[in-house]
Amino acid sequence: MTLDVVCLCAEWCGTCRDYLPEFEKLAGSGDWRTHWVDVEDFDAVLDEVDITTFPMILIVDAAGTLCFAGPVTPQPGLLQRLCQAAQQGSLQATDAEDATWQPLLHALRIRDE
Repeated sequence: MTLDVVCLCAEWCGTCRDYLPEFEKLAGSGDWRTHWVDVEDFDAVLDEVDITTFPMILIVDAAGTLCFAGPVTPQPGLLQRLCQAAQQGSLQATDAEDATWQPLLHALRIRDE
């Protein structure tokens, strides 16, 4: 099952810049599409979202279901394990989380509802 994996970051964030190479490794290591998103480029759709730390990861399955939404510790292998769990159906976001992220997913054309 193909996943869309979105990393919300900020250009000014040193942790995000350090995490980018790890995130880019994910792009070539499995059945998922990666999206590196600078939050400042999506101010309009993220205006109501309270992002408290970076990196923030969203994982969406092939059916457009939000499987995971939350900050991750930028450790090697952690994101890959989250993606594998999502592919196995072990992760599912709440309806409230889904509603929070729907505008961004739509803007990224990951979900065209």
